[in-house]
Amino acid sequence: MTLAWALVWFVASQVALRSLLQSELQIADAEFGRKLADLRLAVAAQPDRPLVLMLGSSRVATGFRPDSLPRHEAPTTKAPLVFNFAQVGSGPEMAHLSLQRLLDAGIQPDWVFLEFWPPTWGAERGLKEFMDQINVGCLDWKSLKLLGGYVSRPRKLDRQWWNMQLFPLVTQREPLLRHFAPSWVLNPSEPDRRCRNLDRLGWWSPMTSVAPEERGRLVERYRRVYEHRLRRYQVAKTPDRALREIIALCQREQIRATVVVLPEGQVFRDLYPENALRDVKAYLEGIRRDCRVEVVDARDWVGDDGFMDGHHLLPEGAAVFTRRLGQDVVQPLLAEAPTPIRR
Repeated sequence: MTLAWALVWFVASQVALRSLLQSELQIADAEFGRKLADLRLAVAAQPDRPLVLMLGSSRVATGFRPDSLPRHEAPTTKAPLVFNFAQVGSGPEMAHLSLQRLLDAGIQPDWVFLEFWPPTWGAERGLKEFMDQINVGCLDWKSLKLLGGYVSRPRKLDRQWWNMQLFPLVTQREPLLRHFAPSWVLNPSEPDRRCRNLDRLGWWSPMTSVAPEERGRLVERYRRVYEHRLRRYQVAKTPDRALREIIALCQREQIRATVVVLPEGQVFRDLYPENALRDVKAYLEGIRRDCRVEVVDARDWVGDDGFMDGHHLLPEGAAVFTRRLGQDVVQPLLAEAPTPIRR
């Protein structure tokens, strides 16, 4: 009887922990959970405003500042509520997952901007890259299946997920202790850097300035990383499928979608050989034609001093990009076809 009751209490505790981790996402899924909580507060405070989201990678997280958008001047529409829901390390696969999770959480955007960055689209991502970015134990079954559609070994992903569902006290021990009893953590890790310097509209500012010599060192470091990817550039099948599927999801949900190529420094723009530039241009034209979406090429909108490393924007560079995006894209499109609010 004692063993039976112990088993019952063990199972009950695991179920309770699983429910806690999926309802309080900031415990084990810090970046998504923090942004979701901030977005919910913003929507609750201003429910009558159209909701505009920007999805993408760390380049979007650092590069898009909703607080720098120009004042809304269209007399026939309400000023939109604009939120940066980019996630560090994200590609089109994770952007698709994020949008679906937001919809399942009851967040219904009216318009989304989707990042396109050629180096990300030039390679297939492996299971380890996804596992490094997201705590899969926080996903529900629907989200797990969506992510599994983008990996070559979905069964391994499923096994990892089941382990985390059955034994969260073990598999989620560190985030639970870090949240509830940080002094008990034997080897505490650094706080999640993705949540430091994160404002209430989702903009992330890990660096406020950079010395010229440091910028040069960072540019050279990343130049070596991306140069070989662009030398024989070709859009990979899975990122292309993910972008098309997220646009299809937007169309089913009556969400307006716009694809944006964010700014790059001169050194990064010079990395593209002629064949890569032709392929990128042809690919974007194909997306514009096949998916019937607007495509915004902002690669040369910001000068080199606006970047920390040639491809991530500093705060001032982010303000320059955001203001121009608001003036040239957001306001005209809102004025020509106001988006209905469906919340």
